[in-house]
Amino acid sequence: MRNNKIFSRVLAFALAVAMLTALVSCGKKKQEVAFELGEQKITANMYRLWLSRVKGVYSNAGDDIWDEVNDDGKTYNEVFTGFVTDNAKTFVSAMHLFSELELELPKSEIKEIDKTMATLLEERGDGSKSTLNSYLSAYGVNYDILREVYIIEAKLDYLEEYLYGANGTEKITEEEKAEYYTDNYARIKQIFLYTSNKPITDDEGNFTYDTDGNVATRDFTDAEIAAQEKKAEDILGMLSKGENFATLMDKYSEDKANEQYPGGYYFTKSSQYVTEVVDLAFELEVGKFAMVKSDYGIHIILREELDAGGYAASANADFFTDFEPNLVTIKLSERLSEFKDDIVVHEDVIAKYNIKNSVVNTSY
Repeated sequence: MRNNKIFSRVLAFALAVAMLTALVSCGKKKQEVAFELGEQKITANMYRLWLSRVKGVYSNAGDDIWDEVNDDGKTYNEVFTGFVTDNAKTFVSAMHLFSELELELPKSEIKEIDKTMATLLEERGDGSKSTLNSYLSAYGVNYDILREVYIIEAKLDYLEEYLYGANGTEKITEEEKAEYYTDNYARIKQIFLYTSNKPITDDEGNFTYDTDGNVATRDFTDAEIAAQEKKAEDILGMLSKGENFATLMDKYSEDKANEQYPGGYYFTKSSQYVTEVVDLAFELEVGKFAMVKSDYGIHIILREELDAGGYAASANADFFTDFEPNLVTIKLSERLSEFKDDIVVHEDVIAKYNIKNSVVNTSY
């Protein structure tokens, strides 16, 4: 099914309405307005659908997770309901700007949406709107409302491309990319020593694999762990005496990815890597080194200066897959923020719904 890129990104790191009313409530009755900006409106039904999608993303986590409290003293229910609320504001602002710029969704986009709806009608509704609507009512919508949601999401995507795409009217400059890179990334090199799940290699040093196709590993004995810790201390001693980090890395590191990434590792604070390493990378001053232990082993890392244009180098591509999409999200958010004070939020309407009391939606 269609997915909106910005809705998905904002809720990517993130943990989606009470048992909903019967079909007639979202079909024959006038929809309650939840958010509005000028002539643009997001209804409670749309809001409920988006909540249910998020509930679907985290359906494997169990219902208890929504009552858990994070470090800020908020429940995950509050946090992620808030994310959906913020995204609803993004949508209503995007539709407002879309109209203000006098844009039109290409007919090809409408045809694609109608193709999606036709597929749903055939596969989920056996060709009957009434049957399909009986399923959709669980998420607060019907055929027409769901189609409208898909159109809203397509408009946001189109607006993003219009502003920031290859030929965008407000295309992101190289200066903006360089500033984002400098402000958000750290580069490190590391000397890594295993103390857990050491890969089993052949006589030539290549990984071996188990019957499931995974890299074969083995446990460490206490004596082996102690030997690794002693080696790490020796390496730190050599570094303290001024020996070259790269030379010691080539000699001692058991991280084969060093060969794949000769420029080192590039992280943001939200990078999906060993948490202890990412945290230390941002704590260190450029040119300084330190050691940290994780469940995987011992990491001795050196923070290095960011190299100019590192985000554009093909050798670093694995670290920058989300670089431009994230920057576009930030730029669009800034562009839409000019409308935030004019959005009317019907608190009495949205107060009825949250992630915890939503149903799980993985289909729409």
